Amino acid sequence: MRVAILMSDTGGGHRRLSQAIATALADLTGAQVRPAIVDLFATSQPTLFDRLTRLYSPVIRRLVVRSAWPRLVPRATALLASLQPDVVVIAHPLCSPFALAARAALGRRLPFIATVTELVTVHRSWIEPAIDRYTAATPEVQARLIAGGIPPERIVLTGLPVGPRFGAITTPPAALRLRWGLDPDRPTVLLLGGGEGAGRLEPLARGIAALDRRLQLLIVCGRNERLRQRLAGLDWPVPARVLGFTDEMPELMHLSDIIVTKGGPQTIVEALASGRPLIITHTLPGQEEGNAEWVERNGVGFAGTTPQRCLAALRRLLDQPALRAEMAARARALSRPEAATTIARLILATADLSDAPRDR
Repeated sequence: MRVAILMSDTGGGHRRLSQAIATALADLTGAQVRPAIVDLFATSQPTLFDRLTRLYSPVIRRLVVRSAWPRLVPRATALLASLQPDVVVIAHPLCSPFALAARAALGRRLPFIATVTELVTVHRSWIEPAIDRYTAATPEVQARLIAGGIPPERIVLTGLPVGPRFGAITTPPAALRLRWGLDPDRPTVLLLGGGEGAGRLEPLARGIAALDRRLQLLIVCGRNERLRQRLAGLDWPVPARVLGFTDEMPELMHLSDIIVTKGGPQTIVEALASGRPLIITHTLPGQEEGNAEWVERNGVGFAGTTPQRCLAALRRLLDQPALRAEMAARARALSRPEAATTIARLILATADLSDAPRDR
């Protein structure tokens, strides 16, 4: 059986979600399923077009689809003809129109599943009547898909997939802190700026370091190497480690007490699976709207819409260990660590609708 997962590397979330689904498929079936994760928009050099794929507004969507149509429809058609998938998983909404056009060009009965990568806001980019099944991370997403015209019977409430290590690490946090060169006994704050090290990470890091001499700070700058070098060269008033892009996020979340991050949905659900309270520094317009309020409404963290509010929320969590523990327990209860497996099972069931030739 073959599965094509179409995504775009806009930030790290879409790829991490895709990898979580691929891992779950492999765990369920072993070598019987061969998932191919494909960035449909990948080019050798970043362009304005690549950056536009990060934005989900209807105007941007029309611009991207219209400008890329002559190039990407043939590319998607050749891709599907080559992979011969039994099912296509859409993990980025701007992949949908090109992949659906490719399906029509091939004249195949090929089922599509859209894994909506949002927690609250569902933009029109996701709404495609020709998609066979949808997975929703939250009841809010499910309701908005229905309001957008998707029949309720096509939608499965699954949660948002996370990798299997999130929430599954058994090594005590103190031992992991020692391994990472940190004090095993200090409250540890993990500061994240997304895959690209976005936002005003440096002034916020300085503010956190000056807030309380008891804490220690772990800063992840993502692919922003210039920022990593600059922060690594600073003389911090508290113990601090500065990292670039890393695949060790499950371990870093596990060893931390509090996670301070931008409001990307993937990072939020990974923190929930890890059982850690959140402070949301900011959200991107469009796809991340409502995420900070969702975190606060569910009692798993705070919406720090300004640096001052972030620092005040952090002070409150540091000063109130009982509140920290309460939010951690709510995070675990709200988490859906089985989401990737649920989606993998849906993919396997949906693949039976395909007319693809299979070498089983």
